[in-house]
Amino acid sequence: MSLTDREKLELMRQGIIRGFIIPQLEERGYLVSYWKRPISLEDMYLRDDGWKPLYSRFTSWETYRKDYPLYLFFNTFYGDVYEKAYKNCFTEYLISIPNYQLTPSLLGVFTRLNVGNGYYWKHRIPINLSYPEACVKIIDATYDELVISLAREGVLDELEKLESKIKEHPRNNGSCK
Repeated sequence: MSLTDREKLELMRQGIIRGFIIPQLEERGYLVSYWKRPISLEDMYLRDDGWKPLYSRFTSWETYRKDYPLYLFFNTFYGDVYEKAYKNCFTEYLISIPNYQLTPSLLGVFTRLNVGNGYYWKHRIPINLSYPEACVKIIDATYDELVISLAREGVLDELEKLESKIKEHPRNNGSCK
């Protein structure tokens, strides 16, 4: 089986994340969640023959969760292909409620992840995998800062109610997939 350069870089990033970062985050209370990050148009690029995926057959759509309401996703497929590109990837903090109306003060802190017939909110930061210990601290601190921002705006209770409704009625959840 022949691998492309993009696939090799993605596997290298995943190896660092799964080998060190995720175990460290698990010690801090992060657990694998049931919710998978949806595929969006930003995960693809447009060619003459149509939309082509940036992600590969090795991409994991798995998310992690510490506290409500954010889900943590490691975007290992997005990025340039060059010699030391394996060192860089993005960490995304996602709100799993589709088409949720954020307060104006949170716009810009969170941006839209556009999917099929709607959107989710995300906050994205780059991380340098050369320093995994620092990555863990940055990921955890950013998570906490975002939860505090959501709490300050009074959004946490509303998101929790919406998620419980989605869990009660999974067939009619307004999914954007």
